Amino acid sequence: MIAKVQPARKHSSSFKRLQEYLTREPDADTGELLLRGDVVMSANLLGFDTAAMEMQGVASLNNRCKDAVCHYELAWPPSERPTRPQWVDCALHTMKALGYEGHQFMIVAHDDKKHFHIHIMLNKVHLESLRAHTPYRDWFTLDASVRFLEAKHGWAHTPGPMRWDEDTQQAVLQSKSERNASRSDQQHPTGAAAQFEHYQDQESFQSYVRREVAPRVRTLLNRQNVTWDDLHRLLSKARVRLEKGESGGYTVLAVDYNIRVKASDVFRNNFAGKINRQNTEAALGVWPQASTSVYEADQHVAQHSVEQGARNSALREERKAQRHSERSSLMVGYDQYRNRQRGVCKGLTAEGRVARQHLMLSLRQRKKEIRASALSWPDKKVLLSQAAAQSVLEVRAQKLSIQQRRQEASPKNLRLWVTDRADEGDSRAAAQLRGWRYADQRNQRRLDVRLESDALHLAPSPENGTNAD
Repeated sequence: MIAKVQPARKHSSSFKRLQEYLTREPDADTGELLLRGDVVMSANLLGFDTAAMEMQGVASLNNRCKDAVCHYELAWPPSERPTRPQWVDCALHTMKALGYEGHQFMIVAHDDKKHFHIHIMLNKVHLESLRAHTPYRDWFTLDASVRFLEAKHGWAHTPGPMRWDEDTQQAVLQSKSERNASRSDQQHPTGAAAQFEHYQDQESFQSYVRREVAPRVRTLLNRQNVTWDDLHRLLSKARVRLEKGESGGYTVLAVDYNIRVKASDVFRNNFAGKINRQNTEAALGVWPQASTSVYEADQHVAQHSVEQGARNSALREERKAQRHSERSSLMVGYDQYRNRQRGVCKGLTAEGRVARQHLMLSLRQRKKEIRASALSWPDKKVLLSQAAAQSVLEVRAQKLSIQQRRQEASPKNLRLWVTDRADEGDSRAAAQLRGWRYADQRNQRRLDVRLESDALHLAPSPENGTNAD
């Protein structure tokens, strides 16, 4: 059993966005958001539809808490499937260990992956005291809690910072050598990759394939009429090869480094488990006996591309330097424009200050003339009040006028200014807009890859910390 604390966002997190991510998914055909997962909520929440709004409302009453969202996960090995009362008990136990008793929470269980896991969304601000709670070194507290839960429910021990001591019946911190020995004894599937990344300060081949290649493979296999050759061509572009073993299993090979990993570890959606593997084989057809020819042809093309690229390296460097020079000159132009407009705004501010001083002098002169007149004092008081009221109106009108002129003269942001330059035919600005558009598309693809598929079932919340059946 593994506990993972999700890191805080750079800017303030959102209960609504997190709830949408955990409990909804877009339909592949219509794009409509569908409910997913098994949800359990705290008794101090009125309902599923208003849970995020209720949490945000309580959090807004504490002005000192900048991010009230707490999000962590509990995951079980593929060989273990806890019952509903068990995973609810685990969530409540960890929340109590972290000091979140009485806080608003939502538990969402997902069972679409190779391993069963639950998400816990908590409000750090207490509903009644309105105090924000952030536990110190929460990852150690969570790891000690899961060691207790493993012993309580009879689950297998998962390597982590803590271990369960049968003599004292409590979790104790283990040394680094003990953690490494525990990983080796249990043959943890990602232990070697994790140790390589930790000690070599480099990304493992397994992590590279999962991050860069697996999303593209998943997208390709979702299409119609895809063959093994299509998959081989896609993999060859990433310099990896898929091989089939005599027993029917598949391995992924790094062509340039002769490093192998199991396909079920990196392409889990399509090769992990007998059913997924059979579905993939049924969709792609018969395994091609001469599949290496595809790789050889692609390697020849790649070698030709390398040679061609070597011949044109000087030209590429020249174009790169030219693009950098154009971007720099474009930024210099924007800085000049911004400084010029800021100067205009400062001038308008000074103009408004002088105008207000002139209005004040006029008001004092008018009051002086009224007091020196031969009118009775009640008439003078009426005229003095009228003069003051008129002066207030004139100052307000003058202030609004300066504000409007400052708003019109304020410098545009970079994107709007570049867009205007592109409309005027500036090639540098057009190139910058294309670069921003490509960056936005890459970011959108990364977000799409993170979507998970699951199904949602709503359930009543446990009362007073008891488990729901």
